[in-house]
Parts: sequence; structure tokens; C-alpha cells
Amino acid sequence: MSWKLIVAVSLVLAPPASAQGRAPGAGGRAAQLRERVEETFIQRARQQLGLTAEQTEQMMTVVRTNGAARHAMEDEERMLRDALARELRPGVAARPDSVNRYVERISRNRIEYAQSFHKELQDLQPILSPAQRGLYLQMRDQLLQRVRELQQARPDGAPPGPTRRP
Repeated sequence: MSWKLIVAVSLVLAPPASAQGRAPGAGGRAAQLRERVEETFIQRARQQLGLTAEQTEQMMTVVRTNGAARHAMEDEERMLRDALARELRPGVAARPDSVNRYVERISRNRIEYAQSFHKELQDLQPILSPAQRGLYLQMRDQLLQRVRELQQARPDGAPPGPTRRP
């Protein structure tokens, strides 16, 4: 199965962000699909980058460790965005302290999220050659762009937010 198809399936089958915390079993299904996307991405990287078995194992560890941290950040941001949306409901006076706190935390979360990609590339430096890291970055960017496009085309209108990544 191609990675594009797996990503498309995971985005279509995953419940909208607002329902993820409520639907029983939804988190498990999303986690399984995310794992398949990660596996497919790693296998494509192994082929396209010409990795050895040892490099592949080391890369898998780096990708999964950094990915787990980003998934936690995505969950936190979803929760913060929901809380901010509740605070900013039309017809209800927003509490300025709460709004400031949510906006600040969302902003910090996004900075940490971006920093996690930098950390991932640093962690891959001793594993991959400069050319392999460059190709890895291009592959990652192509995947992220495709995920964004698929998210924007979602029929449920779920907000793009941070993109789940392998």
C-alpha cells in the first residue's frame, strides 16, 4: 500500500479533533493507522536513502521517539484550542486571563513543535550522511504537504491544526 493511500485513509477514518477524546476506540484506530504510516514512511526512506539495516533501526528509534513527543503536543494543542473556543463563544464574555493563558500556551506549543523537527534532524546526523539527511528532509516535507492537502479537503471541516507525522 502506498504511503499516500495510508495517509489518506488515516485522515478520512480518523474522527475530527473535537470527537477524538469522546469516541471509544477512536484513539486506538488512529494510533494503528499512524503506526502504519510511520512503517511505510520508514520503509520508503530505507529504499530511497539506501539505508543499511542498522541505519534503519537507528532511524526508526529517532523517528518514533520524536514522533511520540509531537503526538503529545498535538493532543495538548487540540485540548487548548477547544478550551480557547469555549472561552470565545459568541454571546459569552471571555475571561481575559484565560484567553491570554491559552493563546500563550498554544504559541509555545507551536514553537516546541517546530523545535522537535530540528531535534529530529540533529538526532539523525550521526546516523545519516548529509545527502541522506537532505533526501530525508525532502521526503518528510513532501509527506507533510500531502497531509496538509488531505486535511484541507476533509469533508468534516476539521481544522488543519498541527499535522500528525510519522
